[in-house]
Parts: sequence; C-alpha cells; structure tokens
Amino acid sequence: MLHHFSTLQVIILAAGKGTRMASSQPKVLHRVLGKSMLEHVLHTAEDLQPESVCLVAGHGIDEVKAHIGEPENLFWAEQKEQLGTGHAVLQVEPLTSIADLALIICGDTPLLTSNTLANLVKSHQKSKATVSVLSAIVDTPKGYGRIVRDDKGNVSSIVEEKDATEKQRNIQEVSSGIFCVNRDALFKYLHQVGNSNAQGEYYLPDILPLALADNQVVQATIMDNSEEMLGINDRCQLAQAENIMQARILREWQNKGVTIEQAETVRIEASVNIGMDCTIKAGTQLLGSTHLGDGCIVGPYAVLQNSWLADDITVAPFSHLEETSIGDQAAVGPFARLRPGARLDEKVKIGNFVEVKQSVLGKGSKVNHLSYIGDTMMGENCNIGAGTITCNYDGANKHQTIIGDGVFVGSDTKLVAPVQVGSGATIGAGSIITKQVQQDGLTLSARPEQRHVKNWIRPKKGSQ
Repeated sequence: MLHHFSTLQVIILAAGKGTRMASSQPKVLHRVLGKSMLEHVLHTAEDLQPESVCLVAGHGIDEVKAHIGEPENLFWAEQKEQLGTGHAVLQVEPLTSIADLALIICGDTPLLTSNTLANLVKSHQKSKATVSVLSAIVDTPKGYGRIVRDDKGNVSSIVEEKDATEKQRNIQEVSSGIFCVNRDALFKYLHQVGNSNAQGEYYLPDILPLALADNQVVQATIMDNSEEMLGINDRCQLAQAENIMQARILREWQNKGVTIEQAETVRIEASVNIGMDCTIKAGTQLLGSTHLGDGCIVGPYAVLQNSWLADDITVAPFSHLEETSIGDQAAVGPFARLRPGARLDEKVKIGNFVEVKQSVLGKGSKVNHLSYIGDTMMGENCNIGAGTITCNYDGANKHQTIIGDGVFVGSDTKLVAPVQVGSGATIGAGSIITKQVQQDGLTLSARPEQRHVKNWIRPKKGSQ
C-alpha cells in the first residue's frame, strides 16, 4: 500500500560487515527470495513516499553502490568506522534535508512492511512525541534491546541485552531498532550520547533518556506482527526470513486467484507476477522477474527464471525456461529447455527433450521431440522432426539458420549453418543440409546405399 509522508526522511543503516554470515559479500546484499535484503527494505521505504531516503553504508560500500545503482531521491552517507548505530546516524547530519521527521530502519530487516512503518509515523505525529520506537511483544526476547517502562507505563529507556540486568532481561517488550524522531532533536541528542557500555559504541537508543531529561514525549508503538522485525545476522536467520516471506507471498497469490498445489514445495520469488486462474504445481520454481499471464499451467517441477509468458500457456513437468518469451496458447515440455533468447510465438509447441536457444519460432510451429534449435529464425506452421539439429557453431563462431513458413523437416536432419530453407519446403529424414533449400518441393541429401553383411559378428566385451 502506498502512503505519502512528504515531511519524512528515511535513514537506512547498512554499514555492518555481518561477520556471522561468514561471507565476503556485505550482509545486506544477501538475497531473500531473489532480492537482496537491502532491496526489500528500499522498496518498503519507497512505498512511504518520503521526502528523501538516505543510505548509510560502510563495509563494501562500493559493492553496495554498484548493486543498488542510482535510484531517484536516494542519498548516500559513509560510516568509515563501525562505532555503533548512533554514530552511523550522525553521518547523515551533513546531508541537506527539509524533512521534519527522521525514520531510522535497518538494512537487514527484509520482512518489514510499509503499513507497519506508516503506523509508527502516524502514532508519532498523533502523540506529538519527540522520539518514538517501534516495539514488539515476544515470547523469547533474547538478542533484542528491552523496552523499560516506569510505573505509569511510560517508556523510560531501552537497554541492550549485553547491558541489561537479570530482571530487565525478562522483559518481553523489545525494541525493533526502528525509530521515528524529530530530525532536529535527533542530531542534538546524538551529539550528547556517550559510549560507556559493554561494546564501547554509540547507541541510537541512548537518545531516549536525553529526551526524557528534557521533558520531551517518548513513546513506543507496538507492532502487530513481531516477525517483521526479524534482523538477519546469519544464514539460519536468512532461511527463516525466506520461509516467512514465502508463506506471505503464496497467500497473496492464492488470494488473487492462483491455485498452488502442495504449496510447501513451491518457490515463488518476490519479483514474480502471476495472472488469474493460473495453476502452479508441486515442486515448481518461479524465479527472478518471471511473468505469467492468465490461465497458465506450470509444472510439476518446472523452473522458470526471468521469463515472460502470455495467456493460456502450459509448461509441462521438468521443463527449464530462462530469459525466454512465450506467446498465447503455446505448450512447452515435458523435459524441455528454453535458454536465453528463445522466443516462441502463439500456439508454438516445444516437446520433450527439446532445447531452444537464441531463436524465434513463428506462430503454430512445432518441435516435438529430441531436437536442438539454436540461432534460428523459424517461420509459421513449421514441423520439425525428431532428432533435428541446427548446427550453429563452427568451433569459433555462431551462425544463423533461417527457415521460412510451412517447412517440414524430417527426423534426424542436420542443418549446417549458415543456411536458409525456403517456405513450403520439405526435407527428407536423415538429410545433412549445407546449402540453401529452395521453396516447396522435396529436398534430400545423398544417402549411402543400404547393404547387408551376412557373416558379420557383433563384438563382445573383453574380446580383442
């Protein structure tokens, strides 16, 4: 859901190394259902339509910049030394902003939703608070900062687990690490924060007691679903986040009219789009920016990656499609492989154990079994027999095969590119075509005479 907070600046903290990920890659670039954690968070932030978004990076900043690119209204700040969350936010201070509020979120929280963040901002505005924190009630609070309230229920502090007393560790209301703060007050108090704690770092939550000492309103907004605040620190938590997000995505598609059989075996990544009345069968994976039109049937155990399918298409079991485009009412598989650059027009049929690469197949054409079609321009209503190969590679360069409309190619034919076949031509089975084939008529390459050797004995294993 889109919101509109024109007086809000979103600050995303993404400077940590993520040592527990055991990876050379910056933590926030690890993927959850096909998109990096940071991309998920950025898209959530963009849904708020803020005045600006500022990304604080540090470890691997060049890699992070290369991954994200240059989205409109995104500004960068660098935390050269990792000295805590408070120090990270301070790096934003020199950046010009006319926003009244700052919303501070972490780049490793991909499950956050814009509705939850919008509720925090609205609650902050309604209560006229100076500092607001997004909190959650959890059964097992280990690892989170605890929300400490006074006898009247007002927030008095946030205590990090390493610095908490035994009594404080039993508190079940925890901080998500997400804050909404009046921007002027934010930097005023951050300059007063010290680092007298177990880690020797400058903690963002330490602005709370400073605001309270100034008699400012500090409040905590409890989120509805604590799963949203899950921060990813290791690969186990990464898998946990994927499971939660996958369940969320499956429910969304089911509610939009998609049938998903044995949903626990299906993978549908975050950027996938599916039309109404599609059926996704067991074990199927829809990856990347794959798009399905209405009425498609996919699987079981098919894999589609960055592919575009129109309406009423069947992809039979164990087929693999990558960076392909398919027109209405086409059929693929089973056991077919469509490689990058394959484009099938409407009503094309690709059968079992057929591979197509960097080729266009015209309306109604059929390649039913055991064939390889590479670097080919094929017309409409062609019929390609079993075992046909377009021999496109000469050991150094790729060459193109051009096939006209209404061509019939007999089984076990080799088309040695570059070669052209005229419309309406028929090529006899077992032919090796090296020259242009004229339109219409029958073309045969020379076949050796069939003969029989009467006393020939088949060799046996182990014999010399």
